[in-house]
Amino acid sequence: MRNVRLVAAALVLATVLVGCGDDDDTGGEQVTLTVGVIPIADVAPLYLGIDKGFFEDEGLKIETRLAEGGAAIIPSVVNGDYQIGFSNTTSLIIAGSKDLPIQIISQGVQAGTGPDDAWDGVLVPAGSDIKELKDLEGRTVAVNTLNNVSQVVVNTALKEAGADYEKVNYVEVPFPDMNAALESKRVDAAFEVEPGYTGGLQAGSTSISNAYEEMAPNYTVATYFASEQYIGENRDVVDRFVRAMEKSLEYASAHDDEVRAIVGTYTKIPKEVLDEMNLPVWKPDLNEDTIELTIDAADEYGFIEEKPSLDDLILET
Repeated sequence: MRNVRLVAAALVLATVLVGCGDDDDTGGEQVTLTVGVIPIADVAPLYLGIDKGFFEDEGLKIETRLAEGGAAIIPSVVNGDYQIGFSNTTSLIIAGSKDLPIQIISQGVQAGTGPDDAWDGVLVPAGSDIKELKDLEGRTVAVNTLNNVSQVVVNTALKEAGADYEKVNYVEVPFPDMNAALESKRVDAAFEVEPGYTGGLQAGSTSISNAYEEMAPNYTVATYFASEQYIGENRDVVDRFVRAMEKSLEYASAHDDEVRAIVGTYTKIPKEVLDEMNLPVWKPDLNEDTIELTIDAADEYGFIEEKPSLDDLILET
């Protein structure tokens, strides 16, 4: 009888331990994360992951907050208003050079490999006398925020084309407003991304450069990041977010139709644009070589006074 009781007790203990293991695997108690994002195609995997339950599986509830650019999201992450943010790599590099306590935790979005799968471009309106990059000297070019990745890659494209990037006047225009700014001739050109890129082409604009892809194939354009304080105090939560995000990136790369549908839920883009737009590249790999390339470019263009260490900028896994 004693042996029977011992076996029964062992079975109960095993059941309890398995139950505890399941709680750990799903992240335990649900945590709500506020994530700062931009209303562009780049962040589709996040929304898709929410819809497919990938974050819920990790015990996470995601609440998104929209901003005009990554530079505007960084302060909200540093001061704790947002737990996670999405930002272009240049803005994060600038923050790192100023010793702001943030780290990249996950890939966000990559460029294509060339013109055929480009999802970005320097657009000029119909009837413009601007035919090539050198014609931009002395002209006004819209970027979503100043001194960010858009300006880095356009400067590089200008330099490669033999143009003087210092003669270009950059102005800030939110991505959703760029095509209207082009049509009204408020700007001479605009660096646009999907879904606005295809929308501009359909409206008659012409692309004279796919600057992301010209910078490097599969160029890391933007990533997700968190503050060092939040990471230090909530490493398990961050790891759960990264697992769900990587699953979301991989799912998005294999389900184009679902990506197009989800983009229509957080942007006001017409269906005919969503159906035709080129989709970004989504992979978990950070492609660190291209982040290093951006550090060098940011230094060359005077966006930073000191290069941040890539090891310090990226969270060690």
